[in-house]
Amino acid sequence: MAVPGCYNNLSLLLLSIFCLLTFTATTDSDVITKQAAQNWPNHGGDLNNRRYANKEKKISPETVSKLHLKWKFYAGGDISVTPAIFNDTIYFPSWNGNLYAVKASDGSLVWKKNLQKLTGFNNTGFVLNVNSTVSRSTPTIAGDLLLVGLFGPAVVIAVKKSNGNLVWSTRLDDHARGFITMSGTYYKGLVLAVFTLILFFFVFNSMGGFLY
Repeated sequence: MAVPGCYNNLSLLLLSIFCLLTFTATTDSDVITKQAAQNWPNHGGDLNNRRYANKEKKISPETVSKLHLKWKFYAGGDISVTPAIFNDTIYFPSWNGNLYAVKASDGSLVWKKNLQKLTGFNNTGFVLNVNSTVSRSTPTIAGDLLLVGLFGPAVVIAVKKSNGNLVWSTRLDDHARGFITMSGTYYKGLVLAVFTLILFFFVFNSMGGFLY
């Protein structure tokens, strides 16, 4: 018995919708997987401190001669840290006292915050020729937050990843020569930071409260 044309058309429509949904789901999954592979949430890339972009395929001895500049970003001061990366956004401080969020795909500025104006903390004057409140450590990504240690005074701050607005700040020590040099590590709601004077380790939760 012949199948009516309307049923054939309906079957074709349902098949098309199914294929579209499958393709969309696969594409979204691929994008999420690719973004996760390209994320660099702390100084070492992950909790294992891998320091290795294991999904990188474009840079090799064979391709290096063919590489060309895609974009550049002028921060206005030296950059001496490994940037943190999350979902196509790069986060880093510079020695002019600013904290930046920049698009990895095109180098456009997402937001910029001056650390002295943001926190209200003045530079302790410990570092020669540095007059601004600065950070010299890789920001640590903790959910919706970005954790940043200040290079004098010894303060750790949390800002919103999306806009750089201050959420909290915790002073680890009041000593004038105290500062944060090590990038923090975030794990299951806890933050490990190192205060440098002699050498002290601090652990606190992601809301800035001391644990020990």
